[in-house]
Amino acid sequence: METFGELLIVTLSYLLILAVVLLDRKFEIGLWRELLTSSVLSLIQLIGVGFVILFLFKLQLKAVYPLFILLFYVNAAIISTKRFTFKGYSKRTGFLISFISIASISSVSLLFLFLSGILKIKANSIIPLAGIVTAAGMRSLSLAFKYYATRLKDLEDIIVSMAALGASDTQIFKFIFREIINDVTIPTRDMLRSAGIVHIPGVMVGLLLAGTLPLKAAVIQFAILATMIFQFFFVPSLALFTLIATCGLKIEK
Repeated sequence: METFGELLIVTLSYLLILAVVLLDRKFEIGLWRELLTSSVLSLIQLIGVGFVILFLFKLQLKAVYPLFILLFYVNAAIISTKRFTFKGYSKRTGFLISFISIASISSVSLLFLFLSGILKIKANSIIPLAGIVTAAGMRSLSLAFKYYATRLKDLEDIIVSMAALGASDTQIFKFIFREIINDVTIPTRDMLRSAGIVHIPGVMVGLLLAGTLPLKAAVIQFAILATMIFQFFFVPSLALFTLIATCGLKIEK
């Protein structure tokens, strides 16, 4: 009966995805193949991670925890690099910039969570929190690459005017950087505004259901939201600064 219940959940979930696919096909948005592929891979990955966490929790193999975090960083960099489609920049450059940005900033975030006592050296703590933090960096970087490819073209006339008026490369980059970061951080800024009013974040719900006092659950959730803000601002910032410093500013996609 349990297996039937799980199959029912998966079937109903895919009906929602199918509805999105039909909408995509109707209006020719062009994302349905990616959505279907990603949904299948996501389900497989979630099941696999579930078994891995259970396995590590039973064996308590602390030595392999850093390897799993490194694996998260590498996979996040690979996924982000798929959005790195700029003429004049190599995919290898995109991967290195993605990996360095995600790994360095995410490590700082995880260190913060560890020093604050939220992150424990346990499989059921390290793997979920490392995944949450790394995923935030990955999403912010994917958005940054997307906006970098489109916003530069949108702002081309303004950039040319600024250069004609004698603006320095630093001033031009600051203007572009401000525009891109403003777009990239919209999701996390909205999340911060709506937390507790429009929605109750999942971590807090889990803690409350586990018997944690409301004050402690709220403080822990706020700390995680703070790391999300940190990730969304600093991962793309480091990537963009590195990109410009090493390759220069190129407007052509």
